[in-house]
Amino acid sequence: MAVLYFFREPETVYDCASFICGLQFMMGCSGFSGRGSEFRISRWRRIYSLAVTGLALLGLFGSLSVLLAANDVREQLRYADKLVLSIAVQELALSTLVYLASVASLQLAARRHLGIYNRLAALDLSLMRDFGANLNYRKMLRKNIVILALVSSLYLVAINSAVFHVGSGHRIPFLITAFCYAIVTGGPHFTGYVHMTLAELLGIRFRLLEQILNPGFLEWRFPQKQLREVRIRQVVAMVQELLYLVHEINAVYGLSLWAAMAHDLAMSTSELYILFGQSVGTGGAAGQPEEGEEEEQGSSYRMLGFVALCMVTPLYKLLIAPFYCDRTIREAQRCLRLVEQLDNCFPQSTSLRPLVESLMTWRRQARIQFTSGLEVVLNRKVIALFTSILVNYLLILIQFAMTQKMGEQIEQQKIALQDWIGY
Repeated sequence: MAVLYFFREPETVYDCASFICGLQFMMGCSGFSGRGSEFRISRWRRIYSLAVTGLALLGLFGSLSVLLAANDVREQLRYADKLVLSIAVQELALSTLVYLASVASLQLAARRHLGIYNRLAALDLSLMRDFGANLNYRKMLRKNIVILALVSSLYLVAINSAVFHVGSGHRIPFLITAFCYAIVTGGPHFTGYVHMTLAELLGIRFRLLEQILNPGFLEWRFPQKQLREVRIRQVVAMVQELLYLVHEINAVYGLSLWAAMAHDLAMSTSELYILFGQSVGTGGAAGQPEEGEEEEQGSSYRMLGFVALCMVTPLYKLLIAPFYCDRTIREAQRCLRLVEQLDNCFPQSTSLRPLVESLMTWRRQARIQFTSGLEVVLNRKVIALFTSILVNYLLILIQFAMTQKMGEQIEQQKIALQDWIGY
């Protein structure tokens, strides 16, 4: 309960989503923000979002240009691993493109995005007024705060620790780079978490409608036949409204989510390569290391820790988001099966059959799935796909390292044999 000490008691879906949507707005990836118990779009909010985007990119590339102008930094880069440098340049380019794609797509779809929350708020009002539902906004808000606080803390600690470790002589430019990089990468990350939250909000309401669609509950709650028919029609309309919202979420988040997932997958493989390569390099030295080598190995192990912490946020989002989407679609399918049985449960209500038939016809024509970008369906199969990609990549790295080590051993044996023969 102490988590909500600095937040007002949530009474609407706006209050429940204000924290995570506020963070999304602060990083420039949303054209609206909360004011009281509602979200609003205005010209100044648009200007703020575009200004944050421009300043973040200007600060990132400006501070990098200042660092690259320093002689000691250029000297360090001259002796750095070329492949690691290419990965860093790739990350800089990809994160910039993904940030711009997220900002542009969400700004263009801002009114449609805001409409999702307005329709959810209207649906919640009807649930509480007509069915006495308790949506437990407090629990959802507390969960968002705890998860985002933990993930954000890990991410910021990793970035700032790496800055203090690398930039001992240029702390201020490195800190500016880290702050702007956190905004550029954090914006798409928070966009993914907002998408997860929306999927979970829909899943909660589908589960609630499942309970309402129980024939025993309907007969107990609404004993009058005429009122019961009205409420059944109302519930069926709510189910269809939530299914429409799935399509709206796909339209709003399609491009930004696809770009963020592609970036997360690409950088996870690159960071996995760095982790594997550095661990093999630091752990493969034989004999007693000297004092300078011990310091170098300690520095390498610390960098490994920073890279591993940076992987936590994208991997969590990459693997957990499809799970939330898949669970919500499963709840929607259960609701539709209950709706399909309504005319059998209440045969005396002849007006329910056309209602059920129309919804089932619409269901056969509509595709009820969470998708992103190039029609990638977000379900548990995607989790298995991403996991298999990372595991196969790791196996390839292990095989490559073993082949390389075997080649080195063969060369050493050849040299030893030549020395023994006398050549």
